[in-house]
Amino acid sequence: MNRRAFLHDTAAATLAAGATLGFSGRLSAATPPTPAGARHFPARVTAASSPPLPAGKRSPFGWQTALVGETPLLLAWPDLPPSVTPTRLRFTVGLDVRDEKLIEVFLPQSGRVVGTFDLRYGCIFQPFEIPLAAADLPDLRREGLGLRRTKGADLRIFTTGGSMPAALQPHLLVPGATDVMTEYFARMDTLACVQSFSWQGGCVLDGLLDPSAVPAHAALRDAARRQLAQFIIDGKLVYENHVSDASDGRIYGIEGTLPFAALAHLEPASPLLENPLKFSSSRHDAEHTVIDGGHTSSEGAYTVGYPLAVIGRARRDEALQQLALTQLRTRHARLFDGRTFWRTRDAADGKLGDRNWARGIAWQLLGAARTFRALDHRSDLAADIASFRALAAWAQTYQRPDGLWSCFVDEPTTPPDTAGSAGIAAALAIGARQGWLGADARTAAEKSLAGLRLHLTPDGFLG
Repeated sequence: MNRRAFLHDTAAATLAAGATLGFSGRLSAATPPTPAGARHFPARVTAASSPPLPAGKRSPFGWQTALVGETPLLLAWPDLPPSVTPTRLRFTVGLDVRDEKLIEVFLPQSGRVVGTFDLRYGCIFQPFEIPLAAADLPDLRREGLGLRRTKGADLRIFTTGGSMPAALQPHLLVPGATDVMTEYFARMDTLACVQSFSWQGGCVLDGLLDPSAVPAHAALRDAARRQLAQFIIDGKLVYENHVSDASDGRIYGIEGTLPFAALAHLEPASPLLENPLKFSSSRHDAEHTVIDGGHTSSEGAYTVGYPLAVIGRARRDEALQQLALTQLRTRHARLFDGRTFWRTRDAADGKLGDRNWARGIAWQLLGAARTFRALDHRSDLAADIASFRALAAWAQTYQRPDGLWSCFVDEPTTPPDTAGSAGIAAALAIGARQGWLGADARTAAEKSLAGLRLHLTPDGFLG
């Protein structure tokens, strides 16, 4: 079975690592794709089922979706130039996947199967791909392709929409001759990297804003504004994949507060910044740690602590700044003992979960690095920075020869985690740039960036 999924949020973190280290001299500028660049050829949907979405859901941004079920979804490319050679077939998830699915790809006339997508708990806006064999291209041009579900529940995928990039529609990829980092920046400067208003979207927004300070990538600041504009309509926050418009300040959980950090950077006077403040004031425990569901998780160091720090700095609000620092301090104490890092701790019984998970470590390190940078005017951060330095040094000991970190960092036989690796590297890069960490942290971040480049597709997505 062939499948590849992409992680837009980790691509943003990779970019943040490079930008904060000042790599602008080595990275290509953000430019539109040139004729030599990768091309995406959208499919024409010739047969599809599009029943109403489940209750309480809607398709984001007015984009259209279609169902992949037992009844096939049929795709065709009647205008595909004879001179091009597609190498991959892709589609993008249009509604969160809550199970394991197999999607079979076949030639509609002969019935011959050319590949299978293996989807496991994919999220909205996540593209998947399979490779195409050169021997199948003549039949593909003549017959098109069909998609049908053979395992799991029916799947929703995006098909078309007014602002939908070709890279998110069902499409054939034709690689170009352009450097993958140039392709990467081209994708980041469009809605091809859009994510929901959640931790995923917050990571992308941070990955746009950090390098926008470098002249070659200044346009990415406007790209961040365009992404926020997809969710802020007539002054209201609209969760585009939910019917609720969140105008009452509702936030779904601690992961949903991260994008407010970008909003605070771009529009520090926005009245919507009251939303995360109201949420935080209603979800804290006795030590003022903002938690979800009765357990502490490292996500909150980044998704709660960092936005509070940016808002607190903008408002010169000492209480908010202290609350931001509390999110880091209590999590560091509850989740890291100097030898082992746990992503979660249950408040009722103290049970710990997700031991040494790379992405859990990345949350804590990113939360600390970004919060301290937002509060770098303070003179009372020495102890906090020392804790950050200790966790960073511990994490560096587990870096693999390829520059990445394993999914569980102390288990080298588990696969490398590009998401966790990019997050850890971004935090090390920020720490090195700010002078809190030494040259070894900078070297580790550079090594990770080099390793992550090898996981970029020809058009710049991170696998």
